[in-house]
Amino acid sequence: MTRISYINGKFVRHEEAFVHIEDRGFQFGDGVYEVILFYKNKLIDFDGHITRLFASLNALKIKFNLNQEQIRQIILDLFAKNNLVTGSVYLQITRGVSARNQLLPENIVPTFIVTVSILHSEFFLNDELKGISAITENDMRWQYCNVKSIALLASSMAKQKAVDLGFNEAILIREDYITEASFSNIFIVNKEGDLITRNVDSFILAGITRNRFIQLAKINGINVIERKFAKEELISANEVFLTASTLIISPITKVNNLPIGNGNVGAITNKLAGLYRQFLEQE
Repeated sequence: MTRISYINGKFVRHEEAFVHIEDRGFQFGDGVYEVILFYKNKLIDFDGHITRLFASLNALKIKFNLNQEQIRQIILDLFAKNNLVTGSVYLQITRGVSARNQLLPENIVPTFIVTVSILHSEFFLNDELKGISAITENDMRWQYCNVKSIALLASSMAKQKAVDLGFNEAILIREDYITEASFSNIFIVNKEGDLITRNVDSFILAGITRNRFIQLAKINGINVIERKFAKEELISANEVFLTASTLIISPITKVNNLPIGNGNVGAITNKLAGLYRQFLEQE
């Protein structure tokens, strides 16, 4: 079947979805994006994603004239055209096409693209969570990580370094404190059973799935603490896991070749995974 994508008001064959050579997303990384889970014909945590999308647009002063319900309908139509009932959707909005200039141009029309994909998350492919390995790496990203910018080269290079060294992921450190992983938020569970994740600031993205897991933990009696934590606390934690919209939840059982806890997926991680599965079915 032909894959269909959306660009600037039109549904087109995916291989024919092109942008202009002087689009500022291409030349400057001048744009924002969101990735949203679509499960059994339902957009998961859609309101949170779109609220964050508009916050990112406002932070970069990109003017965009579609509203939340118009965006929702485009996404639902696109999934229908691709005959997908479960998958993920990628939204990207750039400032638009303009002659190359370092200054921000005014009165140009943003480029809006939407693509949908089949979901390949390990969370859905396997009933049991499997642990992955990670390295720690200096966080070399810009200082507005709270903006979901399309400029992702530093994150990609960190993850690539981890893979080149035989690991799965890179955990980023800035000023001696853990920020997040290359493309996901990070949680630890200490020996007292507290669930700890970095407080939201400009050095991490306020993950929508992160927020969902915090909510699930709190309503199910797990103590949640949002604060900075250092590499030593990460290494000595009983459990470590990552969260993201299509990753969902991924346990880390080894960091820098050192086992986390007993080296197995922890009880709280498994419990939260089960709670998220329940949330998906009830949403």
